Parts: sequence; C-alpha cells; structure tokens
Amino acid sequence: MSLCCREETTVVRRTKEEAAATREHLLDMAEVVFLREGVARTSLQSIAAEAGLTRGALYWHFRDKAELFNAMVERVRLPCEAATDALEHGDQPGGADPVETLRAFAWGPIARMLEDERTRRVFTIAIHRTEYSDEMRPALERHTAVMEAFRARAERLVVAGQARGVFDAGVQARAVSIGFMALIDGMLRRATLGPVGAGDVEGYRGGIEVFLRGVRRNFFTDQAEV
Repeated sequence: MSLCCREETTVVRRTKEEAAATREHLLDMAEVVFLREGVARTSLQSIAAEAGLTRGALYWHFRDKAELFNAMVERVRLPCEAATDALEHGDQPGGADPVETLRAFAWGPIARMLEDERTRRVFTIAIHRTEYSDEMRPALERHTAVMEAFRARAERLVVAGQARGVFDAGVQARAVSIGFMALIDGMLRRATLGPVGAGDVEGYRGGIEVFLRGVRRNFFTDQAEV
C-alpha cells in the first residue's frame, strides 16, 4: 500500500473513531439530562448544550429524540435480561439445586441494578422519567419481552423443582412465575426511587427468601415439626 493510501486509511479510521466517540458522548449526556428533566421536557438543544456541541452535530448522529432515546436504552442490558442470559449460558450460580438456582436467578437483576450505575440510570429513566410515544415504543416492547422471558425461565425452574420434589407440586408453576416476576419487578422499581441502603438490600434478600419458602414443598409443616 502506498504512503498516500495509508494516510487516507488512517484519516478515515480516525474520523470514524471520533464520530463514534461523539455519539457515545451524546448518549452519555442524554442520560444525564433525561434523568434530571424527564424525557418529555428535554429538548435536543438542551442535550447538545450539555454535551458542548451544536444541535446540528447532534442531528448528524440522531434523527430525532426518539431515535436518541432508543439508542440510549439499547446500550444497556436490562437487569432481568442479563439474569436470563446468564442462566441460559450456564453462568448463573446454583448448580443442580433448584432452590439455590431460583434464589440466584432472583437476586441477579437486583445485584445488577445496585452495582451497575449506567443500568440504574437508564432503568430509572425508562421506568419513571418517560411517557412512551409511538416512536419510543421499541424500548417499552423490549422491556415487556425481557420480562416475559424472565417469567418463562422462572416457570421452567419451578417445574424442574416440582419434578424433583423440592417445590410444592400443588401450585401452578405459571402462577408462581407470575408472582416471582412481580416481586422482582417491584424490587427493581423501588430500587430506582432513591438511594439504596444496607437495610434495603437486606429487605430485598429477605423478600426473596419469603417467596422461596412459600413454594418449597412442606416447608411450613417441616418447620413446625422441628
């Protein structure tokens, strides 16, 4: 390759890298402004100003606010999405113990919310700071699909536990999975309302334990006999 071609390739690569960096910076600033102002009250001008760029520079990367919002949400793995993927790929702790597996599956989304700041910011925006228009529905539809996949995976775990005699066979696995999903979704929403303290974390773990006790076979009878 000639020197001229190498120089042109370097310039193109640098230009692409700079464009990608600018795009990421705009998404970072969108998180800040959306969280502070709410999506409906945020203008593209205010995001561009927060980023130290012109509105024209923002429009070069994003057609409108809806496209920017959806790109912001797509940058993160939602808490229940990450937990489901980990379980499907064998990265979730618990091994062959149905109770421990379901416990770890329940705690995974909570841990991600508490430990990953970007996930927490974006989830907070999506749940509390957004009024969904038709243009922003892809983010809502993604969240709905993620929660259904999470519920379905929990149902399969309950069925497996019932087959092994660990979970109460007298309860419907689907009903258990709906309650399980509602519990975790409620904890995630609560965790976005303000700072999370040690007492909150203890409460989340305790709530999961109470739920697990309710589906274990003969748990309360066994406890009474001890």
